[in-house]
Amino acid sequence: MEMYIWNTVIVLSKIVFYVGFACIAGYTFFRQIFEHIEPHNNAVIANLTWTRTYIVMALIANIIWFFASTGAMAEEGIQGALDADMLAIMWDSSVGTGALLRGLGLVIAIIALAFKLIQRYKCLKQSVLVFSLTILAYSFTVLGHVSELGVIEKGFLMFHVLVMAWWFGALWPLKRACSQLSYTELHLLMESFGKQASFAVSLLLLAGLWLVIQLVGSVEELFSSSYGQTLLLKLALVTSILGIAAKHKLKLVPQLKNSQGREALSKSISIEMVVAFVILFITSGLTSVVGTAN
Repeated sequence: MEMYIWNTVIVLSKIVFYVGFACIAGYTFFRQIFEHIEPHNNAVIANLTWTRTYIVMALIANIIWFFASTGAMAEEGIQGALDADMLAIMWDSSVGTGALLRGLGLVIAIIALAFKLIQRYKCLKQSVLVFSLTILAYSFTVLGHVSELGVIEKGFLMFHVLVMAWWFGALWPLKRACSQLSYTELHLLMESFGKQASFAVSLLLLAGLWLVIQLVGSVEELFSSSYGQTLLLKLALVTSILGIAAKHKLKLVPQLKNSQGREALSKSISIEMVVAFVILFITSGLTSVVGTAN
């Protein structure tokens, strides 16, 4: 099987995993939006259902990613991806460790959302979900280029991916809130999110900049290598999404008193979701296909 096919499968499976990761973060930190929207719990049930669905899809994608990574390493088509000896070798490698950690984190999230005993105690459910997110964030430190860096850099990476998951996971709940909450509630929600995001994203960019310096090695490599150029593209998209967030805070949120203001904010969040998905796509390609220059 051609390598580009394996690479395509690897990239797509990673994207599905990233979306599942963001959904867990969105449900963990923004569940109260849905609980407040619908007193009869219809929205809560719907939110819980699609969150579970995305997590299961992420779990399946994680399994596919492991077998695709094995097939890419074996370079012998489907037979190589299913070869017992090759699978054993990959399972003992960082790929196997990453797949195990991600599978564990996703299963813990499913348990938190499936067992009624845990559902009864919100603090317990919240703690289990945060533990799941921590495991999933840690899985990024054992894979790819960052696995060779130090403890501080790995800590920055965990913080980086957690903030990204929190931010991207918030977009769908915020979009739903645009059509469901009252003006006062929506205005307070967007103001609160804007303040939190301004602080968190500032730290995210600092952590990302530090990681870029460690991975690329020099400003020259940042512009001359394919890895550095891809990072610059990702940075440009992150900057654009920050511009959208600034537009929300400065222009659209103050206009929420009328229905057109709500519609404009909802459409802007939809655009932000598209840009976020493109960032996830580039991140997947960056960690799968493009190698570091350093």
